[in-house]
Amino acid sequence: MEWKKTRGGFTGGSVVEVRSVKIADHNGQIRRFRISTLREPSAKFTKIPAEAQLFKSEKGYIGVLITGKYGGYVKVGKDLTVQQCISVSLNCLSKKPLKKLLKGTSIEITEIDGTIVGIER
Repeated sequence: MEWKKTRGGFTGGSVVEVRSVKIADHNGQIRRFRISTLREPSAKFTKIPAEAQLFKSEKGYIGVLITGKYGGYVKVGKDLTVQQCISVSLNCLSKKPLKKLLKGTSIEITEIDGTIVGIER
């Protein structure tokens, strides 16, 4: 797999559309939050989904980088966060987008400190 250098790591693989993600809320409970792409940080939800691709850290751990389509912002939940991009572990995505991302790669999935990450073989 070819990796391209980006801010703080490397990105690679195909790009898939993502409409929801499982992350911890303010109380520490794992919940599924809706995500979408925004043009401005103060806007409401749109029907434009976010994009996800594989992200490799400097240590070699592989996760998922979620960005807005067309260079937009990513909104997570009703009022959880609005950011340019979000880096999450592999278990935060649904099965279908995760299978599309890992298809044709040689990535071994392991658990490190309670987080599911990938390591390239």
